[in-house]
Amino acid sequence: MIAPNLISASIPTLQLSDSGERAMFLMHEVNLNQLPILDGEKYCGVITMDEIINLKKLDRPISELVVNIRQPKVMNTAHIFEVMKAAVEYNVRVVPVVDQNQNYLGLITAESCLRAFATLNSVNHTGATIELEIAQKDYQLSDIAKIVEENNADILCHYTKTNTEAGVVEVTLKLDTTELAPIVSAFERYNYEVKEVYNETEYSEDMKERYDSFMRYLNV
Repeated sequence: MIAPNLISASIPTLQLSDSGERAMFLMHEVNLNQLPILDGEKYCGVITMDEIINLKKLDRPISELVVNIRQPKVMNTAHIFEVMKAAVEYNVRVVPVVDQNQNYLGLITAESCLRAFATLNSVNHTGATIELEIAQKDYQLSDIAKIVEENNADILCHYTKTNTEAGVVEVTLKLDTTELAPIVSAFERYNYEVKEVYNETEYSEDMKERYDSFMRYLNV
C-alpha cells in the first residue's frame, strides 16, 4: 500500500501569502492543528496552531515563519511504513505527499493511515493473537511458522521487537484460528516464553478500546 492510496482529498492547504488568521480558520474548519504550506504548487512545510498563535499579528503572512518550518513528507512512491516513520520522526499528525519535483500531491492524516494499517495487518480477520519471547540468538521466523503450521494454523501477520540489552526478541503473531491450546503447548516445548494470549473476543474488544482512545486523542 503506497502513499497516494492514503491521501485525504478534503484537507485544505495554506499558501505562504495567507494570514495567520486564515490559517487558524481553516484548522478549525477541518479539526486539525497542523496544515501544509505551499508556494504555488511547491511544498514548503507544515505549520502548527501553536506556531500561528506565536505570530505577533494574525493579519501577517505565515511566510514570516518559513525559516523555522518543519518539512515532514514522503514521496508518492512511499510505502505506508515510510509514512508512519515520518509521522513519528517529526511528531506530526499529517504527512504531506510530494513528487520528485517537490510538487504537493496531497496529505495523509493519522486517522487514514491507522485505518489502512489495520486493513493491511489483518486486524479485522477472525483469529487469535499470541505474544512470544525468545532469545535473540535463537529467533527464526521460519521455525515459528513451522510450529504454527504443524498445528493446522497460519500466521496472518506478525510484529517483532528486539530488546538488545536483554538479548531477546518479542514476537506478536496474529493467527487464523482461535484454537490456541495445542499451539501454546508446542511453543512452550520449544522454549518460547508465551507472554500473552488473546482470543478473538478479548483481542477485538481490546483493539477497539485502543482504537477509540486513539481516535479521541486525534480529535483533541
